[in-house]
Formats: sequence, C-alpha cells, structure tokens
Amino acid sequence: MLGRASSWAQRLLRSPGEYVTVAEERLVWKLDLMICPIFFLINFASILDRSNIGNAKIQGMDRDLGLNIENRYNIVLVIFFVPYILLELPSNLIVKRVRPSYYLSALIFSWGIVVTCEGFVNTYQALIGLRFLLGALEAGIFPGIVYVTSMYYKRFEYQRRLTAIWSSVILSNAFGGLLAYSIAHLEGRYGYAAWRWIFIIEGAITAFFGAVAFFWIPDWPEQNKYLSIADKEMIRQRLLSDQPEVDEAEMTFHQLVAILLDWKIWISALNAFGGIVTAYAMTSFLPTILNEFGWDVVDVQLHTIPVWAVAFLVAALASWASDRLQHRSLFILALSIPPTIGYAILLRQEHFSRRAQYAATFLVVMGIPTTPMVYAWLMNNLRGHGRRAVGSALVNSVGSCGGIVASNIFFARAGPRYYAGYGTALACIWITGMGTVVMAVAMYMANRSRERRELTGLAETDEAHRSGSGYEYTL
Repeated sequence: MLGRASSWAQRLLRSPGEYVTVAEERLVWKLDLMICPIFFLINFASILDRSNIGNAKIQGMDRDLGLNIENRYNIVLVIFFVPYILLELPSNLIVKRVRPSYYLSALIFSWGIVVTCEGFVNTYQALIGLRFLLGALEAGIFPGIVYVTSMYYKRFEYQRRLTAIWSSVILSNAFGGLLAYSIAHLEGRYGYAAWRWIFIIEGAITAFFGAVAFFWIPDWPEQNKYLSIADKEMIRQRLLSDQPEVDEAEMTFHQLVAILLDWKIWISALNAFGGIVTAYAMTSFLPTILNEFGWDVVDVQLHTIPVWAVAFLVAALASWASDRLQHRSLFILALSIPPTIGYAILLRQEHFSRRAQYAATFLVVMGIPTTPMVYAWLMNNLRGHGRRAVGSALVNSVGSCGGIVASNIFFARAGPRYYAGYGTALACIWITGMGTVVMAVAMYMANRSRERRELTGLAETDEAHRSGSGYEYTL
C-alpha cells in the first residue's frame, strides 16, 4: 500500500516532460490547439442553446407561453431528450463513415437556426416542436466529440483533454447567466420581450459559428489536412504503443452484437446516467432554485456565475490529477461526496440560512465533473473504431435518460423546497458511486486474471484481443 502511494505521489509531482522526443511533444501541442478549442466551443454552444430555456423561463417566457400551467415546462424539457437519446447511436455510425467537419458543422448551423426560431414562437405547441428538432440536431454532437478525440490521444492524455472540452458545460452555464443578465436590459426593444432576445441572439451566433466551424473541425487522423504524413504516422505509432488497436473493416452484424454485449459499456452507461441527473438538474433549474431562495430575477442570473466557476475549477483539478495518477474510479467516488453533503443540506434547508443553502449548491455542482471522467474511463478501456463509436454513443444515450429524470423532479407545485428533486438527485449520485465500485472491482479481477495467464504462459485468444480483456484495464 505504501509503495503504491509513493508511486502515485511521484506521478502527481513529476515534471510535465512526459514525451519521448521533442517532435512528439510538439505534435501533442499541435493536436491540443487543433482539437480542444474547437470542440470546447462546439460543446459550449450546444449546452448554452439547450439550457438557455432555464434563463428565459424566469425572464417571463413561462407567463407569455403558459408554461406555468400544470407541468408544461417539464414537458418542454423532456421532449428534447426523446430524439436526442434515440439518434445518438445512428449519428455516431454516420460520423464513422464521413468527415466530421462536414457532418458536425451542418448540425451546428441547423440547430442555430432552430434556436433563433424559438425567439419568435407564440404558442406552447410551437415551442414543443422546436425543442424536439433541437434534440434531434444536437444528438450527434457530444458522442461525436468523444469519439473523434479518442482517436488522437493516448489513454492518460485523454482525460485532461476531454474534461477541458467538457468544462464548456460549466462555463456555458456561467456565461449564460451573465448573458441573460445583460439581455434582460433589452426588454421591449423592437417590441420583443427579453426572453425572446435570449434565443434570437444566441441562436444567430451559433448559426454563424456553424458556418465557419467547417474549416476548423478536425477529421479522422488519416484524413486530417492540417497534419503531415510524418505527423499521421507518429499518431498511429503513439496509439499503437499505448493501446494496440484492432484492425477493422466494415462492421459486421456479429461484431455489432459483440460490442452491444460488452459489460463495460453498460456499467459506464449506468454511471453516466447517475451523474447526468445532477448535471441537467442544475443546468435547467439552478436559476429557479436560487429564485426560490429569495433573490429577484436579475440577481439570480448573477448568483449562478460563481457556482459554475467553482465547478469549473474542481473539474480542471480532478482531471489533471486523474491523468497524472493514471486512475479514474477513486476520483469518481471522491467527487460523489460533495454533492451528497450539498443535497443533504438542501433536503433540510428549513434549518439553514440562505447563505448555507447557497453554499450547498456549490457542493452539488462539484459532482458534475464525474460525467467526463466516466466517458474517459470507458474510452480508455475500449479498442478499435467500432467499439468507440458504439460505446460513446450508447453511454451518452443511456446517460441522457438522466436528463429526462432531471426534467421531471422539480415540479412547480413542489417549490420552494423541492424535496423529491433533491432526494432523487442524491440517489442518482450513488447509482454512479455503486456502479463505479462494481466496474472497478470487475476490472481489477480481470487484470489479476490476465497476470496469472501471463505467468503460466497461456496465450491471449483472438476474442480477448478484440474485446480488450487481453490487456490491462485502466482503473
């Protein structure tokens, strides 16, 4: 135990010089500049455009469109996830066959137009239709990002990059609050309410961004026009040395079934589900929750910003340490503790001051970075284009069901306490915790079994090679 702790300390404190040659270090830096900023901005726009409805709601949209009748607002949130969940796997199978720059840029431009149209709706039914279309167009974005990024980096480089990209979820919520605060002053301009301007301005920016993103989005390494032949070969050799890939032709039905039966994918999907409940609950309802604490609408928008800033800091530190220590599961478990405390305070909020209740929301969002860690953990333990395409899409599809749950646990009639919402989210946090323990134990046992086979000289089977059970799992 002391030896392992010492090894972890060395990994954590060692210098950044982790590359064999200067050329390799330059290549990784080049990849970082090529991949991370554009995918960060894409995911930033995606989250901002699906979650701005939370800011628009308290700005008067619920009154103007009758969303405060029964559970209409919750239905508007849920309808987004129906096509979003169903289309993620088909979308990743499409992006596997085409250039990501063509496919993803077309999706971005199209959903920008849809968001702009949300600013002109006059009926609840029209908003439902647009939210359904928005879910269909955004379905391919994050699974595609996870998939494409995993084809460029080694296993223990990947977590930092994916979390850097995923942290756009956090910053978009902070920026969304700031932007909504600024747009609130456009109330009545040209005859439009402030909530309409939120959709019109943000949607127009996204559509423009989609048009120019085509020239920046990276394609698959072998197709990338910004990489030299030497760069492409170095990427291939680096990935082979880290995690030998499976040579794949077109995916057969038998291969697809084998991938669908991979236990790692389904446990990861369960883990993602638990984490996403908290992520979407805070994304969609944090302004409403803070409003119930007694702040007025304008102050609420400002008070969301520091909450998301803390979540961003925690995500950055956790991802850096996770890659340094080359470990995932204990970090996921550790990040489940702060939201447990936060939800416990909110469930007993009548015994705490408003300041303590506000502090509890900071603790809750500290658990949100478990989500990218779950994705990175799975991608670290899947080999081959096919497994990564299907795995990332399935995990995001099942995990996104957490968005449906999150959309239906904070009903208006349950305010201002929201006991059912906080209790359900707390339970889901520990669904992730328990799934993490199960997956870590199973991988640990598989690693020990592999070591015993090597010691006894037993050869690795073809099936073990294809499924990934023939190499050491990342814990």
